[in-house]
Amino acid sequence: MNSYLYIPWSSCHSDASKRSWVKGELIRYVRISSREEDFSKITSLFVKRLRARGYPGRWLRSVLSEVSYVEQRPKALLARLPLSEEERARRLFVLKLTYNPLWDAVDFGPIWRTLRDAFEETGLGKVSDRYLASFKKPECIGDRLNKINRETIAAFQT
Repeated sequence: MNSYLYIPWSSCHSDASKRSWVKGELIRYVRISSREEDFSKITSLFVKRLRARGYPGRWLRSVLSEVSYVEQRPKALLARLPLSEEERARRLFVLKLTYNPLWDAVDFGPIWRTLRDAFEETGLGKVSDRYLASFKKPECIGDRLNKINRETIAAFQT
């Protein structure tokens, strides 16, 4: 089902993550398509593949409306400006969490401010540091069975 390795709609990724990923792919298609017809063709195929993975049509249309070939094409071909020394010095701290739907209702802003203050106070951080929450899929019984099956097959083959 996932030969294109697209994220299924039923995954634990937040709506914002899915939206950003789809929009990023569309912008990539703008960049690699030299004609608007090519962009339309590849976008159509992309939408069909996403629909097969459970993405709602109304949701896809709203994301598609955010990317215009005519508007994005000139911007997509511009070279990126090199990062300044200050931008390169900014560190990223990642808070790794197991996904739970409750996290969708959490405002991470106060958490980041508290962490930043604590890190600055102890000399471990700077004002310019950035923070990000990363979610992994919770382990289910199927994951455990798959692990046991892999170990059994590996033991049998040796």
